[in-house]
Amino acid sequence: MSTLANVLVVLLVLGLVLRRQLTAQRINEAKMYTLPAILLIVGVVQGGLIDHAHRALSVGMLAVEVVVGLLLGALRAATMRLWREPDGSLWRSGGGLTLAAWVLSIAVRLGLMGIAYALGVKTGNGNLLAFLGVSLLAQFAIIDLRSRSLPLRRAGVNVTA
Repeated sequence: MSTLANVLVVLLVLGLVLRRQLTAQRINEAKMYTLPAILLIVGVVQGGLIDHAHRALSVGMLAVEVVVGLLLGALRAATMRLWREPDGSLWRSGGGLTLAAWVLSIAVRLGLMGIAYALGVKTGNGNLLAFLGVSLLAQFAIIDLRSRSLPLRRAGVNVTA
């Protein structure tokens, strides 16, 4: 996939994810990890995660990107309101803090890209998708863990977590 196509796919996915995360949405717990796993797999398959001309530096940058992606995903998960409906279904809703966490995630990712560029590290198209996949996997894993202790919502009572 070309760089432009890859960026467009990331922007499209990001737009859909943002729209879903900023409104109340039922979470399909059986399929929760599907999109992040697909993004991560496609990013790895596209290749170019390592710049072979700067192997040690690019492996170091990749490690930093993975850790940062995990931390940013955890941060976004912490901003989500979770609850279970009487039927047992899991719901989530983000707000202003979730949006701020996404803006921070994007800014940090752009900063990491700038640092890599300044260091002469050239990576392929897969980095954007892989970073988004790792970040969403962390976010959904934290949401999954948080959801396990949620009580059922009773009629007329709001339960927040």
